Amino acid sequence: MKRSADFAAFCREHGLSVTDQRLAIFEALASSREHPSAEQIHRAVRRRMPSLSLATVYKNLESLKKIGAIADVNPLHEEARYEAALPGTGAGKPHHHLVCVSCKKVRDLFDGDLDGLRVRDTQGFDVRAVRVQAEGLCPDCQRRQ
Repeated sequence: MKRSADFAAFCREHGLSVTDQRLAIFEALASSREHPSAEQIHRAVRRRMPSLSLATVYKNLESLKKIGAIADVNPLHEEARYEAALPGTGAGKPHHHLVCVSCKKVRDLFDGDLDGLRVRDTQGFDVRAVRVQAEGLCPDCQRRQ
């Protein structure tokens, strides 16, 4: 409940109205530890809102990404993945990702040693964040091999 209230307040602070669809999309995303794709979020929310279109999910994800309420995890196998990322909450704590190259599973990676990485040769870029994506085989895929 607090997470929903924080989300609503964050949206309003950034000039974004809080619609039932937007709230349902964020709640589905925030309650998932799987870093779901837009299609997975759509399936989850349609259980509660059968008339919700996939286009509405995409539009809302883009709006939420613009204000920093969610973050996109680096696209994997041509499919963007998302996570809740409200600043000042546990969901917004800086972290990196472990990605399974076989099943596409994405897991959060909290490693203080990685948090201090800096880009030396910025080639003129104003670097604002560095994210590490470690790729390999998850335990489930290792067992299947």
